[in-house]
Amino acid sequence: MERINLKNDLQIDVKLEKIWSDRYDEKDEVIAPLYQTEMLENVVTFLSINPSLPPSGRIYATKGYYPHPPYPIIDCNKEKKEIYPFFRKFYEIGETLNQPWTMLDLLYERESTQAELEIKYNPKTINESDKYFLQNQIKLTFEILENLKPKVVVISNAGTDKLIHFNLKDLKIVQELPCEGNGFVYKLNGIPFISNESRFLGSPQHFNRSKKDGRLEKLVNEIKRVSNTK
Repeated sequence: MERINLKNDLQIDVKLEKIWSDRYDEKDEVIAPLYQTEMLENVVTFLSINPSLPPSGRIYATKGYYPHPPYPIIDCNKEKKEIYPFFRKFYEIGETLNQPWTMLDLLYERESTQAELEIKYNPKTINESDKYFLQNQIKLTFEILENLKPKVVVISNAGTDKLIHFNLKDLKIVQELPCEGNGFVYKLNGIPFISNESRFLGSPQHFNRSKKDGRLEKLVNEIKRVSNTK
């Protein structure tokens, strides 16, 4: 399995530094962005939002425009017992799929909870500075995805889905609806996506229920189908 080093191959650190410096006037007052070191190419890719730091973490977090040292690689090759509970659902799905996977965050900011992000980036009330900041992060994520060439991107909570689709038009992301000609696969910028079947992954309670009510099995089957569609 081939990997992409996000710093060396795509200069993500420099691009994030530019996005942060464009948004914030005082670099000593803002928590630095965070990204993953490396990612697997051409595999199932889970796309999520895991932005929040605990209050104590925010106090001691690295400040500035330049990214915090990248966090450890999280994918199918890491020992399940070593990872934070948030990511364990991806391991469970990966074991059922019996194929490699990787994961990526939609955003790189770490000072807000998901609830706070939904308020901050509400399309009806968002200010222009925050809108520009949000869209630059999403644009960078799609640049990473286009280089990864994933078999399929699995949107892993409702918040991620909303932020992408609220900004499709402004970002000129090309939306291709499922049809017979594309094997009934939903695509964004030519990349296969799964969203409707996977939104429940954002809730631990819904994920646990999905093992009994059939949603998890349906999602696994859809991932297999889409990842095998040419």
